Amino acid sequence: MICGFEGKKCMSINNVTKFQNIVAGLEPAKKQALYQKMKGLPENERNEMIDKVVAAYETRKLTIEQPVHAGAALPPNNYGRTYRSDDRRSARKTMWVDDHRMPSNRVTHPIKAGTGNKVGIKKTSISNSAAAVTAVRRPGMKPPIQRKAVYTPAASGAANASIAIRRTPVKKISAAAEAERKKRQAEILRKVGKTALMVAGRAAIVTVFSLALIFAGFYTFLEIMMKGPSPHLRDQFVSSVMESSMGGIFAQMVLSDEEINAILSRNKTQEFDTVTDTNLVKIGANKENGANANAVNPYDPDGDGVEIHEISGPMYHGIMMVVLDPSRVKVSTLDKFNHTGAGLTLKEHIEKSGAIGGVNGGKYEDKGGMGIGGWPEGVVIADGKLRNGAPNATFDVYGFTKDNVLVVGRMTCQQAMNIGVRDAVTFGPTLIVNGKAARYSGNSGGLNPRTAIGQREDGAVLLLVIEGRKTSSMGATMADLIEVMKEYGAVNAANLDGGMSSAMWYNNEELVSSSSIRQSRKMPTAFVVLPKSAETKEK
Repeated sequence: MICGFEGKKCMSINNVTKFQNIVAGLEPAKKQALYQKMKGLPENERNEMIDKVVAAYETRKLTIEQPVHAGAALPPNNYGRTYRSDDRRSARKTMWVDDHRMPSNRVTHPIKAGTGNKVGIKKTSISNSAAAVTAVRRPGMKPPIQRKAVYTPAASGAANASIAIRRTPVKKISAAAEAERKKRQAEILRKVGKTALMVAGRAAIVTVFSLALIFAGFYTFLEIMMKGPSPHLRDQFVSSVMESSMGGIFAQMVLSDEEINAILSRNKTQEFDTVTDTNLVKIGANKENGANANAVNPYDPDGDGVEIHEISGPMYHGIMMVVLDPSRVKVSTLDKFNHTGAGLTLKEHIEKSGAIGGVNGGKYEDKGGMGIGGWPEGVVIADGKLRNGAPNATFDVYGFTKDNVLVVGRMTCQQAMNIGVRDAVTFGPTLIVNGKAARYSGNSGGLNPRTAIGQREDGAVLLLVIEGRKTSSMGATMADLIEVMKEYGAVNAANLDGGMSSAMWYNNEELVSSSSIRQSRKMPTAFVVLPKSAETKEK
């Protein structure tokens, strides 16, 4: 207490502090009006005015919607009451209870009891998350948080009581809401997953059913083709698929091995027992620089010594490349053969040899049509060197001697080297030997892409490629190849590797493309045509 002079009323220091806080929270106009009112008052009157202001402030600051009488029990089923602050000035200075900056010690305000007595002030220690009275909302402020007041009797058991304010268990409500949200989310995911599985299951059923229909239809087609009323159509189909790398499975789906072998034996080309007579070929009988050298050749407009002829038949079309100088034709090979390594495409062989054109070459390892062309089968002779094949092993040899004569026939590798073969590969069958065409039975084979090599009597080399397995060109039989070679004057000719390997390039243009659905096939050998300039340099 601070006492003035004699006769003056004493005033609490605490009231002065409270008064200063109250005045600090007033609006400037009200603050100025209060100072003007107190100006000139005696000290004791000023003190009384301060006490009255503080008392009025304390009385109005907190009200309850339903009075709580000191010492009285709480009404049944009413264990908490909502409180609010009616003093807007205090609301400006009061921090929200969920603010982490709120002081850890705060004084609860007295509540006016119904009897007219004041409930004593009780200090309670609350943490940053503790609740306090809800302040009246002012513009721009967040909505107030609802609080509950719990009645607790005084420790002494007297009539006095205090109200302890605590926060509603928000975390428990949030946890429950989170659990409910997760439950709903899990239910949505379960429904989405169920729907996805149902759609996938239906799609799978439709796919399986469609594939079953396609297979049944295809099998019915094979049955009609191979067991229908047309033996010629059956033999043609079986011969065609059995010559391919993977198509044989179609015939085996319907026919037994005995039936397939019987069909192939009735439709084949007969093997020759003789080999080429090199004396029948007269190299240079119709040289490029002969009497008609100045005449314009319509099939060789650029005069590079290579003619390009388009050919066609009932079931095929293709290209015949005629190389007038046989010395320009050689075999291109890999530098090293490898069972697991890849070969070169025809275009790569041409580029590797510095050639201007070429066709695919001999036989190579191709299991199931998935070979990568790294290993040849049969004989391979390049530049007079035996690159593949044992000396005493017998193969069908197709290649050129050092005198540039095409040799076709069956012989050992050593015999080929003895007669001076410089470039050769293996495949078959032989089509024409010494001017005599091979005999054949039935359709002589299936309709497939074909590659063949031949030579005229004047030494010109015939490189023939037939396109196949396409709607525009089904392919050719061995009989077709024989007829085309005879038409172009071949005295010796042989069939080379065909099917997906058949291709022809000339002057950086693919004249006949491979029937491979994947990419241009890689192979270990190819017949390439050197440029005319190379011939000139050699001479």
